[in-house]
Formats: sequence, structure tokens, C-alpha cells
Amino acid sequence: MLRRISAIIYKEYIHISRDIIALGMLIFFPVFALFLFGVAINLDIKHIPLAVYDQDRTPDSRALTEKFSQSGYFDLKARLTSEKEINGFVDARKVKIVLRFPSDFSRDIHSGKDTSVQLIIDGADNNTATIIMGYANSIIPKFSRDMLGALLRNEGMSLPSQLASVDLRPSIWYNPELKSTIFLVPGLIGLLLMSITVIRTSITIVREKERGTMESLMVTPLKPLELMIGKITPYIIISFIILALILLLARYIFQVPIRGNLLTLFSISGLFIAATLGLGLFISNSADTAQTAWLMGFLSSILPAIILSGFIFPIESMPYPIQLITYLFPIRYFLVMLRGILLKGVGITVVYPEALILLMYALVIIAASVLRFKKKVE
Repeated sequence: MLRRISAIIYKEYIHISRDIIALGMLIFFPVFALFLFGVAINLDIKHIPLAVYDQDRTPDSRALTEKFSQSGYFDLKARLTSEKEINGFVDARKVKIVLRFPSDFSRDIHSGKDTSVQLIIDGADNNTATIIMGYANSIIPKFSRDMLGALLRNEGMSLPSQLASVDLRPSIWYNPELKSTIFLVPGLIGLLLMSITVIRTSITIVREKERGTMESLMVTPLKPLELMIGKITPYIIISFIILALILLLARYIFQVPIRGNLLTLFSISGLFIAATLGLGLFISNSADTAQTAWLMGFLSSILPAIILSGFIFPIESMPYPIQLITYLFPIRYFLVMLRGILLKGVGITVVYPEALILLMYALVIIAASVLRFKKKVE
């Protein structure tokens, strides 16, 4: 049995080594994609173009404007002199937000009246608009409190003794600076591994059919399971090399912490790789042409990895029927384990439910691939 499997492994190794360009792409594409996605996909929006229409023109209105521009999130691009200019700046996308002060802004503050400022936000991109609102809602209340404290001190009153307050001291674990790359890069690891393993292995059996070598394999003493193992073993080795390379880049380029045990990390990654390679083999046994196999591999790997895995979009916010569909894809479980081990340092005692599901998924999909191959042979 081992001799037969070794022969298939060696045969597959020869096919891979002959295509140097494909092998190079297989290894260096994840590196390129990690850099591209890690740099381009960033949910931390900064340098938002800001315009101010200040009808008050007092030190108080200028102070709030300074709070916005000094926050690091907003860049003051223009000071508008008329209301008509607002539409032009927003429509032309010169600014994303306009801060508008009424003419009685400072007077109302010093007379103890409620006052307001208007935020005009470009809502064409609702995600960006929501983030801008969050930034503004953190700046304005602090400015209001500081102003109230200054007024009370001018009246000879002490803010802590005269005004009850809540001292909020947030403690953010695992990602204190809330960097989006810390959240996204582990998802990228799962995305890249799944796309490479599924798409690449989805054409292995089809390639034998198109080259006319499948008949030669059928007359050998090879059993379907032995053929499957021989076919995927080289890709298992390549996948682990890619995983190690991506982890090194994630750690030293994007400063993603690796707080968990590496042995646990590579073990659960092995389960995921086995599951995705099994999925690729099932597709390869089902398709009749390489083009069909590639398309099926793309639709069953990259699209679910981006949309249905929790990579970017929270699964909890999806409609319930869509949430049920996410359970069909192994990357859903892998990302939970990967983020837990990398970012939280959890062990197998925490992630074992997902690990068991991945193990069962791998066994079932590989068995289905073997049975599908038998049907094709018959």
C-alpha cells in the first residue's frame, strides 16, 4: 500500500516540479496577496476631508474645529463662507463631512442654553458615514464636558464636587489599539489557504482525464483511497510551507501576535487543510473539464471565504437562513480557532468543538470523494 501511495506522490511531485511557473505562483501568490490585502483592506479610516462653515467665528467654534483636526481622523480642507458652497464640496467629493456652526453657538454656551452644531456627512458610502459618526460622537461630548468644566470654574465652582460624573475606563483585550489588520490578517490566512487548496486540487483528477492518463491509473492495483492520498499529499506539504511563510509575514510585517501554542495552531490547520483538499478532490471527481473544476472551486472557496466566514462581515448580523448556510463551509470553524489561538492564546480545550467538526468534515468529504471516484470508474 505504502509503495503504491509513494508512487502516486512521486508522480504528482514530477508534475508539480515540471511546471516551475505554477509552483512559483502557488508559493508566492499568498505572499503577494497578503501584502495586497493587508495594506489595502483597512477599516481604520483616517485623514477624512473636513470642511467648516462657521457662522459664529468665535474662539469656542474654532476650539471645536481644532478638536476635529487634531484628533488624527479629520483633515481640515476648507473653510466655507456661504451655505451654497456646502453642496458643491460634498457633491464633488472634496469633503466627506461639513461641520456647521450656528451664529449664536458661543453666546448660547456662555448663557447656559443648549446649543448645537450640524454635521453634514456624505452618506453615499454608508459604512464610512457610520464610522465618521462614531468619531464625531466621541469628540463632541468630550468638548462639551470640557466647556462645561471651564464655565463652572469661571463661576468659582469645582466640576467634580458640583457635577456627578461617570468615570469610564474601557479595557480592550487582545487588540488594545483596535487595529483592523490584527482582525483581518488571520482571516486572510484562512482565505488564502482555502483558495489555494480547493482550486489547485480541484483540477488534479480532471488533469488526468484531459491528458488521457486516467485509464493507465485504472489498470493499476491502486485503490481509490490510495490514489486520493497520493494526490493530496504533495499539496499538504506545500500548504504547510505556505502557512509557515504567511505566519512569519503576519508576525513580523503586520505585527499580528501569535499568543497560542504553535503545535496546536499547526494541528488545527492540518485539519482545515485536509478538509479543503478533500473538497477540492470531490470537485475534481465531479467535473469533466478543468475550466468547470476551476469555476466550481472558485465558487466553493473564495466567495464563501469572503462573504460567509466572518472574515469581514459578522455572521451574527446576517439573516438567520444565511447563518445556517455558513455551517456548510470549513473556513467558518477555522477562523474561530485561528483568531482564538493567534489573538487570545486559547488552547485546544477551548477550540475543540470546532476542531471536531473540522475532523468530521474532512473524513466525510474525503470519503465522498472516494465514493464519487468509484462511481466515475464504474
